[in-house]
Amino acid sequence: MSRHAAREKALKFLYQLEIRPERQEEQKLGFLAAEPVRDPADRAYFEHLINGVATHRSSIDAIIQKYLRGWTMERQLLIDLTILRIAIFELLFDTEVPTEIAISEAVIFANDYGADESRAFINAVLGSVDKNESRKAVGRGEAGDA
Repeated sequence: MSRHAAREKALKFLYQLEIRPERQEEQKLGFLAAEPVRDPADRAYFEHLINGVATHRSSIDAIIQKYLRGWTMERQLLIDLTILRIAIFELLFDTEVPTEIAISEAVIFANDYGADESRAFINAVLGSVDKNESRKAVGRGEAGDA
């Protein structure tokens, strides 16, 4: 597997939680049974993304809201929000992921899973976030919402 694949599995799982937010640990066990992440490094990255997005979700959502330009979070596609949450977590809360990789991966997922306009929308939001926001963390293992 690869970080791309671990990131994609995290995307799928986080999207699943958008649809059914209850019993998350039970869902994670079922998800990983159906979509295993066997490599220990990839499993650690999958967990890092899941936990990081959950830990920083309120800050991430506030950042997304700033760049919606007249739209509300409720009017966005859940898959687009999930892609943005992962990418913004990587951009601002995880210093180990280069900016270009975080944005590129998000655009790839927008092409694969989003609507026709998702790619341009996600690219524009992430470009604004990269230009206007500063990193909130100095590395892995930091807890709490910044």
